[in-house]
Amino acid sequence: MRSWIDHGGEVVWEPSPSLIAQLVEAGQPFWLDIENPTDEVIEQLATRLGLHPLAVQDSSQFGQRAKLQVYGNGVMLVGFGLDEQLREPVEVHCYYTTGFLITLRRAASPAVDALRQAGSVRSQLGSDPIRALHPLISSLYTQFSALALDLDRRLVALEQRVLREADDQELAEITAIRGRAGEIRRILTPGRDLAARTPLIQSLPGATSDTQLYAEDINDELQQVVADFTAIEERCIAMLVPHQATFARLTMRRSRSS
Repeated sequence: MRSWIDHGGEVVWEPSPSLIAQLVEAGQPFWLDIENPTDEVIEQLATRLGLHPLAVQDSSQFGQRAKLQVYGNGVMLVGFGLDEQLREPVEVHCYYTTGFLITLRRAASPAVDALRQAGSVRSQLGSDPIRALHPLISSLYTQFSALALDLDRRLVALEQRVLREADDQELAEITAIRGRAGEIRRILTPGRDLAARTPLIQSLPGATSDTQLYAEDINDELQQVVADFTAIEERCIAMLVPHQATFARLTMRRSRSS
């Protein structure tokens, strides 16, 4: 397990429970991040901050869909980033209540680390709940936009190759890209309708007239990311037609020359 806490412009690695208790008691805003939390640690945080039992259960199990839930005076968000090396989705659980932000994850998240270094989340703690979560959510999903651009570039190159040649290599690559896009789309789709949860979010302490604006901005970003991966899937399906036509033409040409 690895953890750090960011409070008052200071980052403390592996913070002690007494430090967390001190900050909570003083009402001083902080961001606590824990990688690979144990069930015991999650239970301790739940007791200290009054997290809802259903939310605690989700974080003990992970494997959750993207969502946003309001529990009393706090909000729980399940979002996704990307692993820097494998480029696989990283599930991130976020709890925010009265200036305290907690992020839990099972793997490294470059987006989370970059935000800590930039201090862009720290400056929003204690403000409107969605405004405080906005930098984190946006940074997580920006990584998927970059992945979509990468897949798009690969498809452009494939489209040119399929017009000239069509063998198992091209077919395998098209199938792999389609499968990758479909996997990401299925993961992100459940969390894209954040704006629909705005009435609940506006009941949270600290909500302002800007709450809906930030929720709609996040919603637009998620809608666009899901649309990008849907379009990639559709392009892959469409590419199978010229691939089959080219394959048939080349096969006929080979049979005539033999």
